[in-house]
Amino acid sequence: MRDTQDTAAQRRFRFPTSAHAMLGSVLTATGMAMPPSAAASEKTETFVEGSITIDTLSNTSGGDGQDTRMLGLATMAAGVNDLGDGPVEVSGFAELQLVEGSGFSDGVVGDGQGVSNIEADSGFRALEAWLQLSLDGEGHRIKAGLIDLNREFDMQEVGSMFLNSSHGIGPELAQSGANGPSIFPTTTTALVYGHQAGRWGVRVGAFNAVAGDPENPGKTVVPVPGEDGLLLIAEAERSFEIGRVYAGAWGYSAATPFLSEPEDAPGDRWRSRGAYAAVEATLANGPNGEALDSWVRIGVANARALPIATYLGGGLRYGTDDRAIGFAIAHARLGDTAIEIAEAAGDRAERAETNFELSYLHALTSTISVQPDLQYVRNPGWASAARRCACHWPAAGRRLSLTRRARRCQLSRPRTIIVTSQHPIAKFSKRPGTAPICPV
Repeated sequence: MRDTQDTAAQRRFRFPTSAHAMLGSVLTATGMAMPPSAAASEKTETFVEGSITIDTLSNTSGGDGQDTRMLGLATMAAGVNDLGDGPVEVSGFAELQLVEGSGFSDGVVGDGQGVSNIEADSGFRALEAWLQLSLDGEGHRIKAGLIDLNREFDMQEVGSMFLNSSHGIGPELAQSGANGPSIFPTTTTALVYGHQAGRWGVRVGAFNAVAGDPENPGKTVVPVPGEDGLLLIAEAERSFEIGRVYAGAWGYSAATPFLSEPEDAPGDRWRSRGAYAAVEATLANGPNGEALDSWVRIGVANARALPIATYLGGGLRYGTDDRAIGFAIAHARLGDTAIEIAEAAGDRAERAETNFELSYLHALTSTISVQPDLQYVRNPGWASAARRCACHWPAAGRRLSLTRRARRCQLSRPRTIIVTSQHPIAKFSKRPGTAPICPV
């Protein structure tokens, strides 16, 4: 288990041997998670929710070794919505989290993308704490405070069923920043504007360029927005009867050295930048409410400043909210600069790391569900082909989920309380720093 988070300056390329990652027993006790962006629109007055997630992960062959690790995540959140009777609605939300256990991807599998989306450095942190102002009926909203970027941008709804981190937020974006781009487990201050007009939606965000304290990963830091520069991100979305399309672009105003020139003090302050796009669609419907859903996502980043230059992922999911089976692929490719630096250091890097995931979710009751999950990682950590093991699937694992609804209270006027949510850990998507960083 690591005691400190590696910073971009501390991380080095790692090219371990091949790994076949099997996700073993996973016990999850969770409150019904309500995405904060949806909370205000559902007209609830107040709500409280909590969750506990425990992952037991096993690697059966290849990688840095065969071992089993236990990871844990506990959260407690509270929110208030629709305060006031005027045209401006006020909402607030806060969430605390306790993370325990790490080192499965870094120390056992050796992959770069992260086979579990709850793996992070241990610590107690505030994930979110924000206020939002919305114009009733106008579709405009402004949110300010400590904000999880992935609850506003690059939300892969179909991919939320899967455990691999790249199906929550693309690795080409997750690798950015000195301590990640304000996502699980470390967030920072931000200002987000959103507007919804019919089937069209747009979101623009300005985040502090450094999330938390890279030297103290368990510490919650609330800087003045822009104190360390800004991460600017914008996303547009168009929904259809059978799905949606969205695209976004992002960039850091903070100075970022090129991978090949780590001592460079760049005049170009927008070197760390990228873009992404995704399509989600329902391909068919079953007789009992089942749906065959699909999605494809592509992302790119500046290969001179960031290791992962291109990402392509997607998959299929068939079933209902209570019972579903799915298959997904996450394919992350290094840029030319990262390959050249590895070769100069005496390592032969493969161009791509690819993760294949097969998962089955079955709700046994309204509070208990089981989810067998199987992952196979090809070229984990972009390992040399000479050190790859023969391709085969490991033994199956399983995930057991215990779910309880959050306690909700109303302040005054009676309203219908509607909680619309997908998998409770869907937005806890990618721990920062899992992508390799070139030596400096």
